[in-house]
Amino acid sequence: MIRFYLEPRTVIDWKDFINSKPNFSIALDGYVKGPPRFSIQGPYANFNHHEGVPRIATRSTCAQVYFYICLGLLDTFQKQSEPHAQVYINDVDQDVCLSCWLLKNSDKLMGLRFENLLFQLILFEDILDASAGAYPINPNGPRIREQAWIYEPYTKARVDGSIYHMSKNEMEDILWSVCDRIDSAISGQSEEVELDTRFETIGGGPGWQLIVEKGPYARTKLFSERIKAYVALIESSEDTYSYTIGKMSPFIKFPVERIYQALNKTEGITSQEDCWGGSSIIGGSPRKTGSRLSPKKV
Repeated sequence: MIRFYLEPRTVIDWKDFINSKPNFSIALDGYVKGPPRFSIQGPYANFNHHEGVPRIATRSTCAQVYFYICLGLLDTFQKQSEPHAQVYINDVDQDVCLSCWLLKNSDKLMGLRFENLLFQLILFEDILDASAGAYPINPNGPRIREQAWIYEPYTKARVDGSIYHMSKNEMEDILWSVCDRIDSAISGQSEEVELDTRFETIGGGPGWQLIVEKGPYARTKLFSERIKAYVALIESSEDTYSYTIGKMSPFIKFPVERIYQALNKTEGITSQEDCWGGSSIIGGSPRKTGSRLSPKKV
């Protein structure tokens, strides 16, 4: 049996994971900070593409999960000839939700052809997530509008800021709502929604903009306007802020990793688990505590 354990905003390292979690445990998409790892002792696995990897050259979490299932993951994570794992997550974004659905429905993955909708969902999410939304897409295409409908429960919560304070139960509602929509889509009963690409520019400098994301697909429009690096204010409260920092590719001269270091130093953050960080092309403020820095200070 595959069981899912949601711990909002929790981030631990690999050593703590294998020391604190039972055998047959899998971490998804940033629950364990660091690159993909596997230990036959346990067994334990971490599927991630955020830290310690070249992001564009590394598959998204859902694509890693898909390929490893097809290549025998559940031959190892198995008891009494049935898939068996405890799966740990700290968020319910598009990549996480699709990864959970794949683990829950592993019997539906073998022999998928390219024209199959499920294969296209995996491929499309892989392209968008690996590029942090920078891959040029047509926002009016039927497949992206269908994808937007599937993940609407999450994107609505992200845009209104509620996702950053949600309880475990509230996040679980989003996870299973998205999984239900994936079921509907692959059975031919999906809907479509238009992409909300609105954003407001509140600062910036040569080659980059400081923006407030008004719609969940703001970066699609940002990159279409040839802005190749950005800092985005995602959510704010009385004294804390959540930010994303990103650029289109490693070839853009915008020192994302040096910016993490500078902001951690400015805030006096020494923790390696809850800090400014991410990959070489996208990251952001601490997941648990957020940032105390106003947009002007950032």
